[in-house]
Amino acid sequence: MKGLNPEREAETFWVEGTPFNRVNVEKGVFQRDNMEYLTGEYEAFLYGETGNTTLRVSLECEEPEKCDREMVQENFLKSFLQYKPGLQDAYNEEAFEILFNFLPEGDMEFYKVKGRPKRVVDRR
Repeated sequence: MKGLNPEREAETFWVEGTPFNRVNVEKGVFQRDNMEYLTGEYEAFLYGETGNTTLRVSLECEEPEKCDREMVQENFLKSFLQYKPGLQDAYNEEAFEILFNFLPEGDMEFYKVKGRPKRVVDRR
């Protein structure tokens, strides 16, 4: 079908019994208002265990000192959690935490790794 983002099983992660994919993360990043501040480069890392999982999302800012971090975070959370009620519940119950890291251009981990970068990495 046209218009659907590809979701690969290898890029699907489970948190609190709910799956999400790098496409869901990208949907949170690429909100229209966010792109006024972001370059479009991002990476995300999963840490922890069931009942205590953290998703750390690093976003590259064009001008970190002028980036509206609060607005970007709100837009990300609204979009990322919108169609994932299990994640929304876990987030509200503090079993799933989402942290944001705003970086200047060139400071993300994937710039330091050779080969094709992984955008979402499970480090649990």
